Amino acid sequence: MKTITLDATEVVIAQMLAAMRFTVARMAGVVNRRIGDQSDYQTDLEGMASELAFCKAFNYWPDLTVGPRKGGWDVEGRGGEKIDVKVTKYEGGKLLATLKKRPEDADYYVLMVGECPEYRLAGYASAGELLKAENITDLGHGKGYAMQQNQLNQFKT
Repeated sequence: MKTITLDATEVVIAQMLAAMRFTVARMAGVVNRRIGDQSDYQTDLEGMASELAFCKAFNYWPDLTVGPRKGGWDVEGRGGEKIDVKVTKYEGGKLLATLKKRPEDADYYVLMVGECPEYRLAGYASAGELLKAENITDLGHGKGYAMQQNQLNQFKT
């Protein structure tokens, strides 16, 4: 599995965008749907940095906008695919999505493992593979969809 390291400039970009997104989202009343006890800012930073790392790995253009957002997807693939990038700091962490996710929200869900500035590309699942009743579990923060890393598809990179 491929490891992607952000350089110093990419880290500053991630920090700046995370701070801006954090401020705009809280001002707009958007509730962070994080699963874990980290701060909202840390959630936004890891989300932004992992999106940049994913884009760096595949030479995609990252979404640099800062307007309020709820759900949806993070990156548009070359064929127009909607990709939702998820991140966990836990080496054995799972690909997670809330029960509010719908198949039309994203075509693919990608799991990045690590912490800024270094991430491992763990794999991906299609919306149809992840958003299934048999994937609903409760990891102690309420029910949601979850897949183990060994259940994920691997990228051909």
